[in-house]
Amino acid sequence: MLSVEEAQVVRVAEAIAGLIDGQTPDLIQLPSGYPDNEIRQFVNHANRFISEYGPIQPFLFALSRGELDYEAPRGQMALLHCAKNLQANLRHLTWKTQQVAKGDFSQRVDFMGEFSKSFNMMVEVLAANREELLRKNQELETVSQTDPLTGLLNRRGVGEYLRRETHRTKRSKRPFAVMIADIDHFKQVNDAYGHDAGDAVLVEVARILQGHARGGDLCARWGGEEFLTVLVETDLPQAVAVAERVRLNVASAGIFHNGASIPVTISAGVSIYHENEDEDVAACIKRGDVCMYRAKESGRNQTW
Repeated sequence: MLSVEEAQVVRVAEAIAGLIDGQTPDLIQLPSGYPDNEIRQFVNHANRFISEYGPIQPFLFALSRGELDYEAPRGQMALLHCAKNLQANLRHLTWKTQQVAKGDFSQRVDFMGEFSKSFNMMVEVLAANREELLRKNQELETVSQTDPLTGLLNRRGVGEYLRRETHRTKRSKRPFAVMIADIDHFKQVNDAYGHDAGDAVLVEVARILQGHARGGDLCARWGGEEFLTVLVETDLPQAVAVAERVRLNVASAGIFHNGASIPVTISAGVSIYHENEDEDVAACIKRGDVCMYRAKESGRNQTW
């Protein structure tokens, strides 16, 4: 038969065992009139432990599941303060991770020991990978907009330039000119001298066109043996004069390939884009193209 004191000790032991097993035991009630002795102090300490540790358990379970918004209980236990600090750190880490996901790679962690090193290393690697990806994308964008043979922009690469130029013309009220130049009898050059010679002719014509371009002008390989040149702030007489200089230079260039002199001429069409014209830049290019074909039909090696 247990004494009253032994019975209280057993109840305390059972309550603590229940806490260890994840239960929430009731507080231990002493009999009425129980003396203020060591057993009462022991039971009081046990009840304080039960009342504080009991609410901590669901908080710790929630924290272990990543439920960071779970409201922490009140209490003075060191274990609770550690758990609260962990919750605050995980919340802050979650916020930093969200910032990284939004593209802010300046985030760093210095409050979680060894984990901080891993997090910071991850962010640095992500930042470096992003920079490399941006660089590769820029290279691909440049390649996709550039003719690999002549180094000029291709048709795809001209679009953004033309959009900027049309906006500038609308602001300044000063027109720009479009020149379409096509190499005459280019197929015959390939047939007679070979495709390597045809490539050499394309490169030389591109060089001559660029040689007559000013700082803001644009030269592009428009397709096949056809070139497009945009002459900024240029009226029709000025544009025709440039086209004629280019045409004469091409005709007198004396293009040589593998010891053979290859006669080359171009036909050019010129059109003007005015801010007040009721057309878009595509229509202006189309008119230049029509003029170029008229030059072809009229005997080639001329400017319309």
